[in-house]
Amino acid sequence: MYSLYYILHIVGIAVWIGSFLVLGYLLKTLAKEQRRLIDLSPVIKKIQKWVMVGVVPSLVLILVSGSFMIFEFNRDSMPLYLKLMEQGGTLIILLTIIFVSIYSVKITKKLQGIQLKKDKSLAQLTKIYANYLLISTLFGIGVVIVVGLRLV
Repeated sequence: MYSLYYILHIVGIAVWIGSFLVLGYLLKTLAKEQRRLIDLSPVIKKIQKWVMVGVVPSLVLILVSGSFMIFEFNRDSMPLYLKLMEQGGTLIILLTIIFVSIYSVKITKKLQGIQLKKDKSLAQLTKIYANYLLISTLFGIGVVIVVGLRLV
């Protein structure tokens, strides 16, 4: 059973890091051209849909499979890098789900023409959204490097 959880964990991480890296870069590139951003709103909607329907469930899959794998270890003799993976990785994933969901809703409202409490342009919201995707990716890569090389 551990092997199945491990495979699901690795697939989820690959989807998360790969998707966020590519989509974050794409959104940052699109946000530079503010005049064309409204014309590209269908692309932004598709990116948001993939993030919410494809990547966020893979983040939940990472949490669940990682939890089941950690439960099989003896908690008293667990090395520091595994504790970092468990606690740091969980924190990164939960914060990612929260912030990406919040800004996804804000961008959706902006694209639909609904007034936001703090009025920001679509370009600003897209840049912030892209930054969250890229920062989440960098933190995820950091945890993968620490765990993969068994640092700490």
